[in-house]
Amino acid sequence: MKKVLLLFLLMVPMGAGAQTASRSDGVTVYYYATIHEAIKAVGGGSSLYVPDEITILTDIILDEPLIVEDGIHIRIVSGNADVTIQRGSKNIGYPVIWVKGEGASLHLGKPAAYEQPGMENELFIDGGYLDNGIKAHAPLIALSGPDAKLFMFDKVFLQNNYNNGDVPGNSHYQNGAGVNIRTYPENSGRQAEFIMKGGTIRGNTNDVLSRVAKGGGVLIRGFGIFTMEGGVIKNNAAQMTGGGFHSDSRGSLKKTGGIIYGANAPAGFQNTALEGIGKPANYGHAVSISIIDHQFFQYRNDTVTGNEYLSYTGAPEGNGIFGEGEKWDNSDKNIWRRLFIIILFVLLFAIPVFMIIWKLTFKKQIEKVLKNNPAPKIDFENMGLSPREKEICGLLLTELSIKQIAYALKITYSGVNYHIKNIYQKLNINKRAELFIKF
Repeated sequence: MKKVLLLFLLMVPMGAGAQTASRSDGVTVYYYATIHEAIKAVGGGSSLYVPDEITILTDIILDEPLIVEDGIHIRIVSGNADVTIQRGSKNIGYPVIWVKGEGASLHLGKPAAYEQPGMENELFIDGGYLDNGIKAHAPLIALSGPDAKLFMFDKVFLQNNYNNGDVPGNSHYQNGAGVNIRTYPENSGRQAEFIMKGGTIRGNTNDVLSRVAKGGGVLIRGFGIFTMEGGVIKNNAAQMTGGGFHSDSRGSLKKTGGIIYGANAPAGFQNTALEGIGKPANYGHAVSISIIDHQFFQYRNDTVTGNEYLSYTGAPEGNGIFGEGEKWDNSDKNIWRRLFIIILFVLLFAIPVFMIIWKLTFKKQIEKVLKNNPAPKIDFENMGLSPREKEICGLLLTELSIKQIAYALKITYSGVNYHIKNIYQKLNINKRAELFIKF
């Protein structure tokens, strides 16, 4: 009876206008002119594990966000072809999809085991940057409802969103490029969670106009949980840190599967942490976690492969716990590298300054010696000395050192010694003391 009813509904248009979406409550299929109408029609009876299913029948451009309100549980899937939900140019200040309801859930796609033959189609949530050059002020999806859940499965793509807005410091829906997860301190025990079981997050850039431009693929700012069991995060970028994923000190990461590509990945796969506003902060290309007490604490620049497990449990006071025995990049190594660069720069600057000061001091010392003990006026005629040797011989009769004589005459130290050797031979003496005795 159910199949007959479904076939009848497919043959008979339901309501006026084009049909862009249908909704199934598990028994009956209803058709709607817009996806917004389909979502608003979802009422009681649905649950987190048995959500109402909304099928997208054609490509859609959205000029207002899809909002999942309190207690609503829906699944969005593609129809009998690949379909795209794309950001419209009139919707740049809000996410394409915003799960803001308390205890609400959104499922994108479905597990492969539940797919019907002939319905294995792809669903694209697209920011419109590549197609239409849209620069938005919000991520593709924001998840902010207490106890809200976002599930993502295979054949779902979150892509091509460019966020370059001026994000307020307390924004719970505008920061990030792919997915932004955030609940406030009063809901610290009811955190929103993104469970990524499959799919791809790619080509998103978080370039917001402040120092909070972190997390190109997935961002947690505040209380939230990112559970990654599968899928791929690739080719995303953040202006500051965490090209693939970033969490601040209160967010939690649970990665047991999936791949987050890093700086060592092939071209087109790398997640990138760009140089930020102010001092460069190009660490954490794949993953970064920041602690309130530190500018950064742990990160991964290289690819986090599918069989690598990473975890971090945030805390209200901002000092969470990392899983033991996990492979994170050594933040101390980065600190020492920066310190070495600073020391090298100081030395390169300090050495010329030191040389100038040394020369001035040395010159004053020579002038003082010659003032207190000037060279005696001696007739060196008929001794066979050259003009330079006569000059050096006079200075040898002062308290100047060999180095000071060389500096005063602007010749080398070895040059002075060469002339002294000739002087001693011509005067038939062996040392400077004998020169003083002779004259």
